[in-house]
Amino acid sequence: MDTTTPITFEIEGAITFFRAGTNLDPSSPGYGLTVDAIHRPQIASIASVGFALSAWVIAVERGLMRYADALHLTRGTLRTLYERVPHQYGFFAHFLDRATAARWGHCEYSTIDTGLCLNGVLTAAAYFRDAEIEELTERLLDRIDWNAFLAERDGHLVLRMSYNPDADGDYVTDTPGFISFWDMAAEQKLLYLQAALRLPPVTARALYQGFRSDIGYYQGQPVIINPGGTLFAYQYTEAWLDTRSYRDPDGIDWFRNAQLAALANRDYCLSLRDRFGAYHERSWGIGCGDTPRGYVVAGAPPALIPPEPDGTVSISNALSCMPYMPDAVLDMLDYLYHKQPDTQGPYGFYDAYNLSTNPPWYSRTVYGINKGCALLMLENACTGLIWDVYTSGSRIQHALNVLGFTRQPSIA
Repeated sequence: MDTTTPITFEIEGAITFFRAGTNLDPSSPGYGLTVDAIHRPQIASIASVGFALSAWVIAVERGLMRYADALHLTRGTLRTLYERVPHQYGFFAHFLDRATAARWGHCEYSTIDTGLCLNGVLTAAAYFRDAEIEELTERLLDRIDWNAFLAERDGHLVLRMSYNPDADGDYVTDTPGFISFWDMAAEQKLLYLQAALRLPPVTARALYQGFRSDIGYYQGQPVIINPGGTLFAYQYTEAWLDTRSYRDPDGIDWFRNAQLAALANRDYCLSLRDRFGAYHERSWGIGCGDTPRGYVVAGAPPALIPPEPDGTVSISNALSCMPYMPDAVLDMLDYLYHKQPDTQGPYGFYDAYNLSTNPPWYSRTVYGINKGCALLMLENACTGLIWDVYTSGSRIQHALNVLGFTRQPSIA
């Protein structure tokens, strides 16, 4: 008799994915690097590494990995990051050869993907409290040149998104060099916490105040939106930072903001159920990831960019809403587990599915950033583990104080 619960199935499947997708050969230059997607095992994503480092903490606490093994792997991963992974101004290349740690093609050096990686580093440092991990964490933080990425835009201090020195490089549209700006509310809030660890406090606070707050509405309630209305922009910082417990210097409740965005996304899917067969009360979620057309970043209202839904259910993005709407996500988990066996594989649930194609389409891939975010959010909803470890760490506590976040009364 199968006594596995759907949530355990997904959490344990995610741990299996990170084990299978991570270079576990200590003699390899790419030791500790994790795949971007399971169907392209040669390409690692620096962001996936951050989720993997956090996954090892969950694995230890759930008895799925020995503490000593996780400590050894984490130490080795941080050595790879510091000694072998290419960087510019301290920011890592987005994609890497998983075996050699070489930059993959002409990919960009990315602030947000580096930030996701470093959030895993900070989680590991706070959890293990190990001298070597502490030293490597400090070295990785020290070599980031935040000042090189600062820019003024419309009278506000903002961060550049990325850097690419190659004329034919990814995201280069005119001349090589710095690319675009974090001048909108999106997934980059975690970068301001990390910047506050090294920039002068007045500069760090000005940077946090530099992005604009575009407002949309859900059932008459204001929501600070990202332009595309995509779910991950409400989830990446929140997967590590316990936003239930803090308000930002302007009194913004980022937890409630993400909750409203999640509710709006589900309601939008339900409004489309007459057009798309996969959307109903137990199956919903428009986000980034695999679709019948390949990898797509999609969103839902409220948004500045009109959505173009195609009936794809982004499973991982929906599961990452667990802390905001647990009953709805648990119901979806139960439905997928018992009624949609084609959504399941050796790593828990695959990335997505779509019943409006002929024949119905089921993804057969897993993306590290999607699976990782869902893993952290499910664990946080169950135990609060990653929220507690990351947020209570001395570095993040310092960053919150620098930026002027205020603690809220504890949640019962």
